[in-house]
Amino acid sequence: MTRRNGWMLAGILCLGGAAVAQDSAPPQNGTGDSQGMIRAGEADAIDQGEDLRKQALEDAPATGGSGEPDAQAMKWMKEGLLPVPTDEKSFLELLHHGNQMEIQMGQLAQKNGASQDVKDFGARMEREHGKADQKLLTYAKSKGFQLGEPEATTPLAKAMGNTEHALMEELPLRRGPTFDRGYLAVMVGDHDSNIAMVMAGQQQFSSNTELKGMLDDTLTMMKQHRQSAYRMLGQETPRQARQAPRGGR
Repeated sequence: MTRRNGWMLAGILCLGGAAVAQDSAPPQNGTGDSQGMIRAGEADAIDQGEDLRKQALEDAPATGGSGEPDAQAMKWMKEGLLPVPTDEKSFLELLHHGNQMEIQMGQLAQKNGASQDVKDFGARMEREHGKADQKLLTYAKSKGFQLGEPEATTPLAKAMGNTEHALMEELPLRRGPTFDRGYLAVMVGDHDSNIAMVMAGQQQFSSNTELKGMLDDTLTMMKQHRQSAYRMLGQETPRQARQAPRGGR
């Protein structure tokens, strides 16, 4: 996988991708405390080096305890935790690079995943985010925008960039069942905050009917992705527990 600027995923996902850095017990049924996503943005939660790389996938991310993404998304919006750009071009850049990251991670899932469900889900991410990105690029072109790399301009964005660098170094090293669980957990956390970002964008650009229509379609897609990953993660954890070697070996 090509290693991109860590802000690429951090920008579009804001908080969700950083959920992999929280210090909490792995979820047993695909649930967890989403406040870990917020804690991950604090200075004492952002570590450097090998410890962070290991922690990024050893610790399970939050998955929105109720299983429903909307409530968590609305909470982040009300608390002002979503740094949605006020200019359209910057917002589109975040969406574009978020799509690109989902495509890359989907390709990785098809390569490193153990279960056919995870491989199929990765193919779905590549296909559907690819289509969504083509629509986004067509829209951006109609506006005369040349989309570039998002920039980390705030302490939170820079902290998230550090976490994403660690994640993108660690996840490709995983194979088989350990990859499956890590990938699905990241997908749930990512889509929680992805949904929140799009919902915030709907409000920010509510007067732009064309953009809002595209965001409406994107939101529907992301909710479906999130629910699929959430369900699969709940199935994957107990499956791996049953398959774990006995006798400490």
